[in-house]
Amino acid sequence: MARTLTFAAARGLARSRLNCACSLTHIRSLTSATNENNINQHYDVIIAGGGAVGSVLARLLLNDNDKSSLSHQHRRPLKVALLEQRSSPPSLDNIANTSSKTKHTPNARAYALSPTSLSYLGPSVLQRLQQTNRLGIYDSMQIWEHDGPAQLHFAGEDLNEAVKSGRLVDLHGLIERNDQQQSNRRPWLGSVVEDAPLVSALWDELRNDERIDLIDNVQITSISAPSQNTMGNVEPPPPVEMSCTRSITNEGGSKQDEECTLSADLLVAADGANSFVRTTLGSSFPMITHSYDRKAVTCTVELDVRKGDMARTAFQRFLPHGPIALLPVWNSLNNDDNDAPIYANVVWSTTPSEANHLLSLSDTEFIATLNHHLCQGPNVNPPLLGNNNRGMPHIPIIGTIAKEMDSLLRTANTALTMGTWTESPSRNYFRMPPASARVVGPIMGFDLKLSHVQQGYTAPRVALVGDAAHTVHPMAGQGLNLGMGDVYSLSELIKEAVDSGMDVAGTGLFLDRYNQERMVKGLGTVGGVHGLHELFRCSGSNSSSGIMNANALNSGGNASGVESIVGLGRSLGMNVVNGLGPLRRAFAEAAAGAAFSR
Repeated sequence: MARTLTFAAARGLARSRLNCACSLTHIRSLTSATNENNINQHYDVIIAGGGAVGSVLARLLLNDNDKSSLSHQHRRPLKVALLEQRSSPPSLDNIANTSSKTKHTPNARAYALSPTSLSYLGPSVLQRLQQTNRLGIYDSMQIWEHDGPAQLHFAGEDLNEAVKSGRLVDLHGLIERNDQQQSNRRPWLGSVVEDAPLVSALWDELRNDERIDLIDNVQITSISAPSQNTMGNVEPPPPVEMSCTRSITNEGGSKQDEECTLSADLLVAADGANSFVRTTLGSSFPMITHSYDRKAVTCTVELDVRKGDMARTAFQRFLPHGPIALLPVWNSLNNDDNDAPIYANVVWSTTPSEANHLLSLSDTEFIATLNHHLCQGPNVNPPLLGNNNRGMPHIPIIGTIAKEMDSLLRTANTALTMGTWTESPSRNYFRMPPASARVVGPIMGFDLKLSHVQQGYTAPRVALVGDAAHTVHPMAGQGLNLGMGDVYSLSELIKEAVDSGMDVAGTGLFLDRYNQERMVKGLGTVGGVHGLHELFRCSGSNSSSGIMNANALNSGGNASGVESIVGLGRSLGMNVVNGLGPLRRAFAEAAAGAAFSR
């Protein structure tokens, strides 16, 4: 099993790590045994941050079932340490048992994971999350706008070709480890997973592996990393060294701090958007940042429906100042209990003033506002030349022609929307999202910003992953999925280095490849999401069309002529994507993380 180490215990291990490794297989935690002050533990990889991203990286590094390398059966075992500032998470069984005995509701701190990201969790973690009913699976997605008729409908069938061709993992087969009758089951578009059960399931698996040291309640106080001019020399650069402090609780209940020095061939920063590793090595990792002037409001709600009414569907409606999403989460295991509550997560992005207004509402007022703005169907496009004939030419005949063109284009867009219904009525018809009955748990808000490393994800013997390297707007649900791609790419390159008999990060070869791969992907994703945000915010530049002016919103807003033209173009684009099967499937495959066909 993995060792949940105290630093005092590590003192004895530092002397004879190889001799005693076998005897530690069944040790879950070690207690203080000596009073020596100097500790020096060396690892191949130290991961700073034991959350979802760091834990998945640790799991991937220890996974020897990959088929990518012919020499994986003879791979040198990696020595890995996972450092976490907080206490180690409870086991998933404890969370599940507590939920069954108490009235437990889903937590709003959750992630929408793509099929590819879910596959990185591994079959055993996925199985346990499914067995404990912690997966909010969705195989349908409906997106629509407040100021136009356009709709986007994605379904699991859009991924059939990618699954059959092997470009996308078959999650049914991965969980059940059974390749039979795969063609009869609908692929998932994704799943909403709470942070706490996800991290607990990952740590449960890591605790059973003797190759990793799980060190909790630890704070990195200083980092000494080699400089850039050490790369490319005959001798590899020196390891990264870190000074750390760990808080421990004695048998009597009193707390004390232990200090140590750790070193590694590679330090991976998986410690979030406010990464201590990145900021400490700030000269190596300058950041590009951009405030969206937006704030997200999130909470969990109980729905005023029976179970089937969410229909494994993720709903998203674009309002003038940002999208509002209603996402399926886990629900009662008792399928015979028709009175069991049904829950969903809400993520609402809007301006700071409107977000603060939402946060100031009572729960009853919040639910009324939520239902009013979410439970509405598509609208008509506003006049292209603005309301009250703003921008209309004064020459009568030109004005008449402009009016007729305006009417023709808006009618054509509405007809295009209706035309998509003929492809598959069961997939393309608009479905009103279920109404919410009450808020369960706190309503939380957080500011939204874009950030991305300016020069690269790596420095000598250091690599950034996840939010330590980039943050994006949550509108496309790509934040954690982008981080999952980081850790998969990095883990594969580390294994390749080990299989080649090379130092994990002793040369720039493998870290440079990681940097090139992820910079392209990261900048592409961050730029794409930013572009979508700017495209959908065009109709919301007039503040009178926000959530505090319901009449303007219901009538399609009060947009100017330019905003109406942009809105119509966006609406036509949505209809084109929805109506052209190959194009829609390409978008669905990209969001799911499918490999490109060659």
